[in-house]
Amino acid sequence: MNIERVGGLSTRDFIEHFVVPRRPVVLTDAIKDWPALGRWTPAWFREAWGERVVRCRGAKNNAPVKLADYIDSLASSTEAAPVPYLRNVNIQTDWPELATDITPRCRFTANDWLSSRLMPKGWPRVARHLNQLFISGAGTTIPLHYDEWMMHAFISNVHGEKEFTLFPPDQTPFLYPKDDYYLVSRIPNPYHVDREAFPLFEKAATASITIGTGESIFLPCGWWHTTRTVSPCISVSSNFVGASNWDSFVDELCTMRQRLGASGWKTPLIRAYLRTTGRLLRLRPGERHH
Repeated sequence: MNIERVGGLSTRDFIEHFVVPRRPVVLTDAIKDWPALGRWTPAWFREAWGERVVRCRGAKNNAPVKLADYIDSLASSTEAAPVPYLRNVNIQTDWPELATDITPRCRFTANDWLSSRLMPKGWPRVARHLNQLFISGAGTTIPLHYDEWMMHAFISNVHGEKEFTLFPPDQTPFLYPKDDYYLVSRIPNPYHVDREAFPLFEKAATASITIGTGESIFLPCGWWHTTRTVSPCISVSSNFVGASNWDSFVDELCTMRQRLGASGWKTPLIRAYLRTTGRLLRLRPGERHH
């Protein structure tokens, strides 16, 4: 599989050639107007926010740490001994002071149906302009997974390099989904796979690409992916739902509710409301595919 690297793409072409057919792509200039680009470096975060206390995935006992100390640790991070991962920090709600640096919102993700006024406030998530911050050291990886609720993902590197390894949805039989949380693989580290424990993995079709500072990658809904940080990296992610994946989103949301033991009588009502909402949103001008 080949992942294209494209610049100067119009929103219409992005939707037609990548969103609707659910093809990954790297965009070279999607965040060129962000003040964060060129400002957000590990040194800047240390100087501006060094006293802020954060919690990182993989830290012993989930212990809090000053951001300055965490930034200092990035220099020693390696694939053999990666530092904990500062990830999934909701910028708009947990670190709103950073929001102006990622404004204007990337036009490729701006039309998020979950932000529609037809959606009850904060349901099924606080969706409006949701962006998450990730800071990682070299060698850091994440579990192999696809994003919940069949949302599309758009991840931008503001600083550093990160390698993405992707698997199409039809490769799921080879990726060992967990029984209790089927959108995450049971494989502990997809970059160092125990072939005896997971023999089918060798059959999986995959593609890898590294994105650098100022580049963004579009990950269509249902695409399995993992990442490995190449150099100290600062990234921002955004999820969105539109006409192309609304029905998949509704089905996935309701399936997850049932698997998690949510009230049975509510799920059909939620499904009906969301289906109706989707039909109404499709009536808006320019909503044929997005």
